[in-house]
Amino acid sequence: MYTESPTLNDAYPEVDTAERTSSNRVHRLRPGEFPRSTGFKNTHVASDRPSITRRIIRALGRFSVVLLIGVGATLAWQSYGGEMVRTWAPSLGWLLPTSPSAELQALLKPVALDLAMMKRSVEQLASNQDQLARKQEQMTQAFATQQAAMRDINQNILALAPLAPKAGHVSPKTAQSTAQ
Repeated sequence: MYTESPTLNDAYPEVDTAERTSSNRVHRLRPGEFPRSTGFKNTHVASDRPSITRRIIRALGRFSVVLLIGVGATLAWQSYGGEMVRTWAPSLGWLLPTSPSAELQALLKPVALDLAMMKRSVEQLASNQDQLARKQEQMTQAFATQQAAMRDINQNILALAPLAPKAGHVSPKTAQSTAQ
Protein backbone atom coordinates (compact mmCIF):
# COMPACT_ATOMS: atom_id res chain seq x y z
CA MET A 1 0.00 0.00 0.00
CA TYR A 2 2.46 2.56 -1.15
CA THR A 3 1.17 5.87 -2.37
CA GLU A 4 3.21 8.35 -4.25
CA SER A 5 3.70 11.70 -2.67
CA PRO A 6 3.21 14.81 -4.77
CA THR A 7 6.26 16.25 -6.34
CA LEU A 8 8.07 18.84 -4.34
CA ASN A 9 7.58 21.42 -7.04
CA ASP A 10 3.84 21.27 -6.45
CA ALA A 11 4.25 21.49 -2.68
CA TYR A 12 6.90 24.23 -2.77
CA PRO A 13 6.45 26.40 -5.85
CA GLU A 14 8.97 28.93 -4.56
CA VAL A 15 11.87 26.53 -5.21
CA ASP A 16 13.44 27.47 -8.49
CA THR A 17 14.30 24.51 -10.69
CA ALA A 18 15.92 26.57 -13.39
CA GLU A 19 19.57 26.55 -14.21
CA ARG A 20 21.94 27.98 -11.67
CA THR A 21 25.51 28.98 -12.12
CA SER A 22 28.15 28.45 -9.51
CA SER A 23 31.81 29.12 -10.16
CA ASN A 24 31.43 29.14 -13.94
CA ARG A 25 29.57 25.82 -14.05
CA VAL A 26 26.02 25.30 -15.11
CA HIS A 27 23.98 22.92 -12.99
CA ARG A 28 20.48 21.79 -13.57
CA LEU A 29 18.61 21.23 -10.33
CA ARG A 30 16.26 18.34 -10.05
CA PRO A 31 12.78 19.02 -8.68
CA GLY A 32 12.96 19.27 -4.90
CA GLU A 33 16.76 19.45 -4.83
CA PHE A 34 18.50 22.26 -3.00
CA PRO A 35 21.64 23.86 -4.39
CA ARG A 36 24.83 22.35 -3.03
CA SER A 37 27.13 24.40 -0.92
CA THR A 38 30.80 24.70 -1.70
CA GLY A 39 31.73 24.76 1.97
CA PHE A 40 30.22 24.75 5.44
CA LYS A 41 31.84 27.93 6.73
CA ASN A 42 30.01 30.46 4.60
CA THR A 43 26.68 28.70 4.24
CA HIS A 44 23.58 30.58 5.24
CA VAL A 45 20.27 28.85 5.58
CA ALA A 46 17.72 30.73 3.54
CA SER A 47 14.63 31.36 5.62
CA ASP A 48 11.71 33.74 5.55
CA ARG A 49 11.84 34.02 9.34
CA PRO A 50 14.09 36.59 10.99
CA SER A 51 16.89 35.39 13.23
CA ILE A 52 16.27 34.40 16.83
CA THR A 53 17.95 37.50 18.22
CA ARG A 54 15.77 39.76 16.08
CA ARG A 55 12.66 37.93 17.21
CA ILE A 56 13.73 38.21 20.86
CA ILE A 57 14.48 41.92 20.48
CA ARG A 58 11.10 42.51 18.84
CA ALA A 59 9.32 40.56 21.57
CA LEU A 60 11.12 42.50 24.29
CA GLY A 61 10.30 45.75 22.52
CA ARG A 62 6.61 44.86 22.36
CA PHE A 63 6.64 43.81 26.00
CA SER A 64 8.31 47.09 27.01
CA VAL A 65 5.75 49.15 25.09
CA VAL A 66 2.86 47.28 26.72
CA LEU A 67 4.49 47.65 30.13
CA LEU A 68 4.99 51.40 29.68
CA ILE A 69 1.40 51.84 28.54
CA GLY A 70 0.20 49.91 31.60
CA VAL A 71 2.33 51.95 33.99
CA GLY A 72 1.18 55.20 32.37
CA ALA A 73 -2.45 54.14 32.57
CA THR A 74 -2.05 53.18 36.22
CA LEU A 75 -0.45 56.50 37.10
CA ALA A 76 -3.12 58.40 35.17
CA TRP A 77 -5.85 56.44 36.93
CA GLN A 78 -4.38 57.19 40.34
CA SER A 79 -4.03 60.87 39.57
CA TYR A 80 -7.14 61.66 37.57
CA GLY A 81 -9.11 58.42 37.55
CA GLY A 82 -12.35 59.42 39.19
CA GLU A 83 -12.80 62.67 37.35
CA MET A 84 -11.89 61.18 33.96
CA VAL A 85 -14.30 58.27 34.34
CA ARG A 86 -17.13 60.54 35.48
CA THR A 87 -16.66 62.86 32.50
CA TRP A 88 -15.96 60.26 29.79
CA ALA A 89 -18.35 57.48 30.84
CA PRO A 90 -20.88 58.47 33.50
CA SER A 91 -22.42 55.00 33.36
CA LEU A 92 -19.19 53.57 34.84
CA GLY A 93 -19.39 55.83 37.89
CA TRP A 94 -20.49 52.89 40.03
CA LEU A 95 -16.95 51.48 39.71
CA LEU A 96 -15.49 54.45 41.57
CA PRO A 97 -15.18 54.47 45.35
CA THR A 98 -17.67 56.70 47.07
CA SER A 99 -17.16 58.62 50.28
CA PRO A 100 -19.76 57.81 52.94
CA SER A 101 -22.40 60.41 53.62
CA ALA A 102 -22.65 62.33 56.90
CA GLU A 103 -25.71 60.29 57.96
CA LEU A 104 -23.92 57.03 57.38
CA GLN A 105 -20.86 58.27 59.24
CA ALA A 106 -23.06 59.27 62.20
CA LEU A 107 -24.62 55.78 62.24
CA LEU A 108 -21.29 54.01 61.93
CA LYS A 109 -19.47 55.97 64.63
CA PRO A 110 -21.09 54.20 67.65
CA VAL A 111 -20.65 50.83 65.98
CA ALA A 112 -16.96 51.56 65.43
CA LEU A 113 -16.58 52.60 69.08
CA ASP A 114 -18.30 49.41 70.24
CA LEU A 115 -16.03 47.33 68.03
CA ALA A 116 -12.95 49.09 69.43
CA MET A 117 -14.09 48.41 73.02
CA MET A 118 -14.84 44.79 72.16
CA LYS A 119 -11.41 44.42 70.60
CA ARG A 120 -9.80 45.80 73.75
CA SER A 121 -11.85 43.39 75.89
CA VAL A 122 -10.83 40.43 73.75
CA GLU A 123 -7.17 41.45 74.05
CA GLN A 124 -7.51 41.67 77.84
CA LEU A 125 -9.18 38.26 77.96
CA ALA A 126 -6.36 36.81 75.87
CA SER A 127 -3.71 38.26 78.20
CA ASN A 128 -5.64 36.98 81.26
CA GLN A 129 -5.83 33.55 79.69
CA ASP A 130 -2.08 33.59 79.10
CA GLN A 131 -1.49 34.56 82.74
CA LEU A 132 -3.79 31.77 83.94
CA ALA A 133 -2.00 29.25 81.77
CA ARG A 134 1.37 30.33 83.20
CA LYS A 135 0.03 30.10 86.79
CA GLN A 136 -1.43 26.68 86.10
CA GLU A 137 1.92 25.51 84.77
CA GLN A 138 3.67 26.84 87.89
CA MET A 139 1.16 25.08 90.13
CA THR A 140 1.62 21.83 88.21
CA GLN A 141 5.38 22.07 88.65
CA ALA A 142 5.01 22.88 92.36
CA PHE A 143 2.62 19.94 92.83
CA ALA A 144 5.06 17.60 91.03
CA THR A 145 7.89 18.85 93.27
CA GLN A 146 5.75 18.35 96.37
CA GLN A 147 4.84 14.81 95.31
CA ALA A 148 8.51 13.98 94.74
CA ALA A 149 9.34 15.32 98.23
CA MET A 150 6.55 13.23 99.76
CA ARG A 151 7.86 10.11 98.02
CA ASP A 152 11.35 10.80 99.35
CA ILE A 153 10.00 11.25 102.89
CA ASN A 154 7.94 8.05 102.65
CA GLN A 155 10.96 6.12 101.38
CA ASN A 156 13.09 7.46 104.24
CA ILE A 157 10.39 6.50 106.77
CA LEU A 158 10.15 3.00 105.32
CA ALA A 159 13.92 2.66 105.38
CA LEU A 160 14.07 3.67 109.04
CA ALA A 161 10.97 1.68 110.14
CA PRO A 162 12.71 -1.73 110.62
CA LEU A 163 15.41 -0.11 112.79
CA ALA A 164 13.02 1.77 115.02
CA PRO A 165 11.27 -1.22 116.65
CA LYS A 166 14.59 -2.93 117.47
CA ALA A 167 16.13 0.08 119.10
CA GLY A 168 12.98 1.42 120.71
CA HIS A 169 11.46 -1.91 121.78
CA VAL A 170 13.29 -2.79 125.00
CA SER A 171 11.63 -5.29 127.24
CA PRO A 172 11.56 -4.57 131.00
CA LYS A 173 13.38 -7.79 131.76
CA THR A 174 16.23 -6.87 129.48
CA ALA A 175 16.45 -3.45 131.01
CA GLN A 176 16.62 -4.89 134.57
CA SER A 177 19.23 -7.52 133.70
CA THR A 178 21.46 -4.96 132.11
CA ALA A 179 21.12 -2.70 135.09
CA GLN A 180 22.31 -5.37 137.52
